[in-house]
Amino acid sequence: NLVPEDKVQETLRLMNRAPDERVTGKVAREVCQRQGVKAFLAGSISRLGTNYVIILDAVNASTGESLAIEQVEARGKEQVLTALGKATSRLRARLGESLSSIEKFDVPIEQATTSSLEALKAFSLGEAERNRLGNTEAVLPFFRRAIELDPNFVLAYARLGTVYEGFAEDELANEYHTKAFELRDRVSEKEKLYIATHYYGVVTGELQEVAETQELWRQIYPGDPYPIDFLAEYHTGIGEYDKALEEAQQTLRLDPNSAFTYYVLAGAYMGLNRYDEAKACYEKGLALNPEAMLLHYGRYVLALMEGDTVTMQGHADWAKGKPQEHWLAAEEAQAASCSGKMRLARQLYQRAVDLALRHNSKENAANIRGWEAYTEAEFGNFRLAREHALTVPKILCSRIAMSDAATALARSGAQAQAEALIDELAGRLPKHTVLNAVSLPTVHAVSAMNRGDPRAAVRLLESATPYELGRYAPFVSIYIRGEACLQEGDGAEAAVEFQKILDHRGVWPLCPLYPLAKLGLGRAAVLMGDTAKARRAYQDFLALWKDADPDIPIFRQAKTEFAGLQEARAAVPTR
Repeated sequence: NLVPEDKVQETLRLMNRAPDERVTGKVAREVCQRQGVKAFLAGSISRLGTNYVIILDAVNASTGESLAIEQVEARGKEQVLTALGKATSRLRARLGESLSSIEKFDVPIEQATTSSLEALKAFSLGEAERNRLGNTEAVLPFFRRAIELDPNFVLAYARLGTVYEGFAEDELANEYHTKAFELRDRVSEKEKLYIATHYYGVVTGELQEVAETQELWRQIYPGDPYPIDFLAEYHTGIGEYDKALEEAQQTLRLDPNSAFTYYVLAGAYMGLNRYDEAKACYEKGLALNPEAMLLHYGRYVLALMEGDTVTMQGHADWAKGKPQEHWLAAEEAQAASCSGKMRLARQLYQRAVDLALRHNSKENAANIRGWEAYTEAEFGNFRLAREHALTVPKILCSRIAMSDAATALARSGAQAQAEALIDELAGRLPKHTVLNAVSLPTVHAVSAMNRGDPRAAVRLLESATPYELGRYAPFVSIYIRGEACLQEGDGAEAAVEFQKILDHRGVWPLCPLYPLAKLGLGRAAVLMGDTAKARRAYQDFLALWKDADPDIPIFRQAKTEFAGLQEARAAVPTR
């Protein structure tokens, strides 16, 4: 199987060489190693009096050793081609055995633009580990080494950005993705598409640019699983789970061992509330990729949701001591808050923050603290909400953490501080789709409600609608809209909003807004005059919170409201 000329030219470009450069033995060997080719054929012809001596040498591309040599002599110029044909036939016969004995490379060499073969090998080792483990700290040294060997290795910068992106360390991801984007003119078209995708997705947050880049990539390289995989993740992000499901299944047909694709596919099933299929997907992915943190995390969340303590413990034990252990700890805290056990949740949130900081994951620590602040605010613990929210910028000013902190401040009455935080964030990220369409209007909507203008709040939240059932920005804007409708006295519209959360639990299984939506549904039913439906909704909420801490303000309010409904029912005269 001979390597086509256009493949050789493409590889020369990736080596930062002219595509029409003469391929010497040294260059040929590097081309072979980059392409995963076993051998190359070198030759020479020299004159010996009136005769010509022809030498053919088949070289092992991996070791540089000769596999087979044929030497023939031609009597005159007219006999050269005939002699060459004989030498070729004998060499081909010998190469049948020689080539089959060459072991394939343990690690396939990736295609990327760099003038350093050693840098490319380091990069390829990183890719192999990343495919096996996912985006973990264990893969970082390979990509860092690649950059040390070639400081202009653009795709290595981008891969480092992607790995940090997988940790939810957006500040470091931004740094590397921005560096790659600045150097993108040096690389191939496919590399440019990869770099642009992550730059728009992580650094600027322009979701439309991401989608357009991926569609272009898919059209130019229809057999490449990566753009389809990324589109699947994008569609789970905006809540289009049917599309995500179809794309992730297509990606698995092209790349049946991808841990990330199994995670995205399971997420699509979760978004469609198809939990058994999600569970099977996690299990199959883990069987193929037992070290993939994302899959352990996803399976842990599902087990936590189902109360499967044995499975939970198994994944928790596996994660112990690993850099992302705090992911599981944070989900455990959220599960406790979903049951109204905030004293326990606070201990677990603190443990998750401590674990994140222990591994120098400041962004995750800030994100956990920001969400804890928002949860406290919705539960009516305003003092704690403000305290936690104001500590977030001291840890790290990440987008997610600052958005949650600003919403927590607004919900707990610190309106000026909330708007200052979110406006400053919007100034730093003027093109960020989710920030400008969801987070910013959500904080301003709460401010409108605080001023007694719920109708303005509903108007402000219109831009959030396309994103609020996806994984980029789930539930919060829906819940705030439902609260605004209650404030306006529109029970029917409030019920529609709260029901959205209840109908899509798989989007975010352990979100504390799920039980609060039950309560919201009860309050909406009261406004509509449907006391039977209201009692059922209150009973559902109180059943979920049967072991809740008694001092939570919203819990006390709910019990008082339900008691009032019961008294009203008892007071109705009967014949």
